[in-house]
Amino acid sequence: MSLGLHENRQRRRRRFWWGMTKWSLALALIIAAGAYSYRFGSQLAEHEVVKAKEQIATLETEVAGLQQQSAALATDLAKARETISGWEARYQREVPTGFVREMMQLVQQKLEAGADQERLAFLVSAADKPRVCDEHPETKRFIVTTELQEGGANDAVSFGERSITVTAAGEAARDSSGNLEAWYDPEKPLTLAFTHLGGKTVTAKGALPLHYSVVSGDNEFRFTALPGARGFLTVTADRCDYP
Repeated sequence: MSLGLHENRQRRRRRFWWGMTKWSLALALIIAAGAYSYRFGSQLAEHEVVKAKEQIATLETEVAGLQQQSAALATDLAKARETISGWEARYQREVPTGFVREMMQLVQQKLEAGADQERLAFLVSAADKPRVCDEHPETKRFIVTTELQEGGANDAVSFGERSITVTAAGEAARDSSGNLEAWYDPEKPLTLAFTHLGGKTVTAKGALPLHYSVVSGDNEFRFTALPGARGFLTVTADRCDYP
């Protein structure tokens, strides 16, 4: 009986220690697995942190580059705006507008028509001189010639001591039936002829009232033509010293 009891106690003791050994091994394996997982996770996390830091450094470098590009573009933009402002100011200074532009175009037209450059320069330089004109303009009237109204004693007038003779030709008027009349139609354009004493003639054509300037020697005549009594044209001349 004592021997059998002793063997039972030994078997129970061996089973106990075997169980303890298994649990110890299992616990050791669990601890080892946890330590490995922790170490692996730490290494992985450390790798991710390093990678994230590298990405941050790369992004910071790119941002710095973009900031430099932005600063360079801002500088270029400022220079471009300054250049544009300079060109605009130069355009305002050098490109004529308004009255000056019209005068430039008129001078160009005169030069293309054969006007003398020195003469034009002289006229421009003399523009600031005070104009001396007659106190009272001179007004005369004469008959306008038409296809039915031929020239006669009253078809011309002279101004400036006969230095300029003025004549006119127009279209004949029509009655209510459409028949031609002997006098001109003041509603239609007509042609004024200004003949200098030496024989040179210049003309002006247009509807009434018609304005035209003629230079004769040291005189400038500014003519204004208006309709007069039936068949007649009234011409007023303002004479001023020239230039």
